[in-house]
Amino acid sequence: MMKPLKMILCMLLLVAALPSYVYGANDAADLSYRVDITVTDRSGSPKSSFDVGEEIFVKLSLAYTGAGKAPVYGFQGKLQFDSYVLKNTSVTMEKDISMKYADGVINYVFLDMSANGKDDTMLKNIGTAVFQARNNGTLDFSLSNFLITNKDATLRNIEPFEDVQIVVGSGIKEASKSSLFEDIKAAKAYLASVTIADNPKAIYYPDFWYSTTSAQNLRSVISKSEAVFEKEHALDSEISEAIEKLSIAFSNFENSKIVGPKRWVVTDEDSKNKLNYTVKVSVKGGNGKIAEGFENQTIRATTSATIRMIPDEGFETEYIFINGEKFIGRDIYTIPEISSDTTVVVTFVRKTPFTDIAHDDWFYFSVRYAYNAGLFTGTSETKFSPSGKMSRAMLATALYRMENQPNVEFAEVFSDVQSGRWYSDPIIWANQSKIVNGYGKGIFAPNKSITREQIAVMLYRYAKGKGLDLHTEISSLSFKDANKISAFAKESIHWAVSKGIMNGNSDLTLNPSGLATRAEVATMIQRFKDLE
Repeated sequence: MMKPLKMILCMLLLVAALPSYVYGANDAADLSYRVDITVTDRSGSPKSSFDVGEEIFVKLSLAYTGAGKAPVYGFQGKLQFDSYVLKNTSVTMEKDISMKYADGVINYVFLDMSANGKDDTMLKNIGTAVFQARNNGTLDFSLSNFLITNKDATLRNIEPFEDVQIVVGSGIKEASKSSLFEDIKAAKAYLASVTIADNPKAIYYPDFWYSTTSAQNLRSVISKSEAVFEKEHALDSEISEAIEKLSIAFSNFENSKIVGPKRWVVTDEDSKNKLNYTVKVSVKGGNGKIAEGFENQTIRATTSATIRMIPDEGFETEYIFINGEKFIGRDIYTIPEISSDTTVVVTFVRKTPFTDIAHDDWFYFSVRYAYNAGLFTGTSETKFSPSGKMSRAMLATALYRMENQPNVEFAEVFSDVQSGRWYSDPIIWANQSKIVNGYGKGIFAPNKSITREQIAVMLYRYAKGKGLDLHTEISSLSFKDANKISAFAKESIHWAVSKGIMNGNSDLTLNPSGLATRAEVATMIQRFKDLE
């Protein structure tokens, strides 16, 4: 009797052990989990409502809901939150689980490389993320992409989970600050999505990129906007200004896009139908060269062609002449559309030594022209003082230099212009050339700041003496302050406006009696020079 009983007992023990053996080979049976989110304050007390500035601790864990248990071979998941309301300050890694933060998402990742798996106790504390409540608002901690894998990489079951909501402060977002935050986020996302480079020769896809300088300019404004956003008691005016500046900076960045040539294999059919054109580039006057590979290009019709210039040390690209038409030069230049065989001629010019002007200033190219033509010097070796006032003697001197400084026999025309001064010959020449008359009674006032209408008069008389076209195409001026133009200057200003030498202000005024800056005079002189 004992023997049969022993056999039955052995059979029962074997049957009891069998499921464990099978489960071990296949990880486990009935594996299922629930994700738990625990939100507490610094003391560890569960909370759902916090004050601005308070720390928030978010712990994730997984609990079994099925009957089986097994080692963990792979694990991943995402905790998502509103980064406007909360700022992630730290994460605590547990049991070899990696936790990384990126733009409102914390990623949890674990992968066992030993094939033996990790003890499932690791699931009881996946990790803790620490946040600081920085703005009023209501948000949900939500989970996505949560999964646990078996040894053979198949997935275990994780039950659906519910979001956990918390309230910070009033629970209502501030509209203007929220708008600034969204703008910052959008600008950073766009910046991260595009190609930033200064050597487009190696870039064929995508077919556009941005220079490092333009990217740095946008990053700088983004950084300043973030400083305003992070300011606890930022004024509405500060937020509005930050939004406006970021909008302008983003627009400028988009407009700085460099479009390169679209590259594809040219077929025999393309060649037969003349779908390709040549772009030949050369340099006039030296001081630089065309980058290798850009001197001669074959471009498919209707697509763009990019040219890269390499100026010598101390020089930069001045002008680019495309089939004879002149354009302001850049060291990287894109012709938007090629529709015929194209000849390009590039000129280079010496950079100015002035540290108070920048390439993006509206007057930069005019100041560079005036400096290189020897018409203007700086107020010091490194300063141009673009906002400084221009004297009457300075303008007379610039025009005198435009005429290559002809010989002048000094005459005592003005009592305040003595022989031997830096402006003596220019003023006497200007008087003899019927460009200036002075204020009457023998007074010229060489050091007096010149007005905009006086500049127009001097340029008009100079043009007349050179025999240039003085015909105007406008009969009246639409500026709000046109009635304030002095009688002696009306004809000259009509001519200057008609020729594009003088423009009005954004408020539709001309400001004829306003004092002209050095930058304005340089600009008007260059526009005048372009008429010749």
